[in-house]
Amino acid sequence: MGGEVRRTSKTGIRTVLVLAAVAVALLTGIEYERSDADSGTTAASEKVRRVAVETAPAARTPMTDRVTSYGNLIPLRSVDIVPEAPGQVEKILFTDGQQVATGTPLVVMNSRIAEAQMQASRAQAEADQQNLRRTESLTKRGLDSTYSLEQAQSRAAVSTANLAIDQQKLQRQTLRAPFAGTLGTRLVDVGAYLNGAEKIVRLDDVSQLQIEFRVPSGVITHIADGTLVHVTIPVGGDDIETKGRLSFVDPAVSTDTRSVLLRAVVPNTGNRLHPGLFVRVNVDLDVHPNALVVPVAAVARDLNGAYVYVVTDKKIVRRQAVETGLSTDTLVEIVSGLQVGEQVVTVGQFRLQDGDPVDIVTRPAEAKGSS
Repeated sequence: MGGEVRRTSKTGIRTVLVLAAVAVALLTGIEYERSDADSGTTAASEKVRRVAVETAPAARTPMTDRVTSYGNLIPLRSVDIVPEAPGQVEKILFTDGQQVATGTPLVVMNSRIAEAQMQASRAQAEADQQNLRRTESLTKRGLDSTYSLEQAQSRAAVSTANLAIDQQKLQRQTLRAPFAGTLGTRLVDVGAYLNGAEKIVRLDDVSQLQIEFRVPSGVITHIADGTLVHVTIPVGGDDIETKGRLSFVDPAVSTDTRSVLLRAVVPNTGNRLHPGLFVRVNVDLDVHPNALVVPVAAVARDLNGAYVYVVTDKKIVRRQAVETGLSTDTLVEIVSGLQVGEQVVTVGQFRLQDGDPVDIVTRPAEAKGSS
């Protein structure tokens, strides 16, 4: 019985050793699997966090702060040609649309009455002058009084003035262009009797054109007479670009619209522009000739202000706070926080955190154009 007990004990010991070895092997396998799983998870995590982004360099370029408005072209000067007194049209000396110089005769009114009045005034003036000379001679010899001489002098002066008035009336029976410009269409015919208020033709000076437009009152401190304006005129499907200068800034702000009335003058080179055209006006408020800029898409904002993601040489992004200045539809000026040439993220920054690794990709030109 005692031998059997010993055999049983040896068998039990061997069983325990075998079980222990199996347990060690199982535990080693489990740890190995855990180590492999952890390594795979880390690699997969690193691969997932590598964000594909697009970048652009910070560069220097001129930047201009502008305000945009709209208005209509109007002639620099415009006048209606009308007779000074009632009368009949005797001659029309112009054609529709004709360009005329200052003083060009345009219309001759019937001047028979004016001529008769002038002849009568001339005869009276000559008679009064003769009477004055005779009175002066008599007065010198003591044959007439000083009073008579004074009366003769007065009558001669009055008649001379009346002659000058009638001469002017006769001259003004011929209506002339008060300034150089372009005539419109005539509105009367030869033989028409005019009461003195009817318009015969319109004369416009279109060598330069004016634009009246309004801007918000907040920009009035940045503008003055002579400020540069950029004018865009859509003509026949093509935009005409030209420049002008402010010629008038209304000192009063409209209480209804809180806006300011401005007037600009633009040259009409080649007579390409016409009164009445609708135009877009950009007024330069401030110009920075050497501004540091990045694309608009590169700048993000939160409660702390504006920031960008800068890509380092190791393709790691760094969140960088920046101060912005002027802006356009495509560019933003960076006043501080960036250096020339630094690459900033323009696409993909909203998936980034400070310190993330990135892959820089470039979209094909066609894809950029279509987006």
